[in-house]
Amino acid sequence: MPATVRLDGVGNLVRKFRDLRGRYKGQPKVAVGYSQEYAVYVHENLEAYHPTGTAKFLERPARQYRAEMGRMVRTRMRKGGTTLRQALEEVGRFLMRKSQELVPVDTGALRNSAFTVVE
Repeated sequence: MPATVRLDGVGNLVRKFRDLRGRYKGQPKVAVGYSQEYAVYVHENLEAYHPTGTAKFLERPARQYRAEMGRMVRTRMRKGGTTLRQALEEVGRFLMRKSQELVPVDTGALRNSAFTVVE
């Protein structure tokens, strides 16, 4: 019997992203994610067993380090010599590294598909 993953709340998540996109239109934005097609299933399946790593490998560090990442951006902007785009890129790479530490590893393909993009 194949495992199934319920993606409850995805519609709400998409709506929140759309709201945020409208609110910050014209401002640089950073995206951190994983390009493997199965990434969302591994991320959302709380019932799967992983000898290393865990589900919610991106969400957990995003929540855990939210305040720290905000401080990182503010600190870099106050010091000067850094654009908002550069500060966001640095914070995105920070989050990517933290999430890669939690990615379940089988072949390493998922971990290696991590990306950070500033738009």
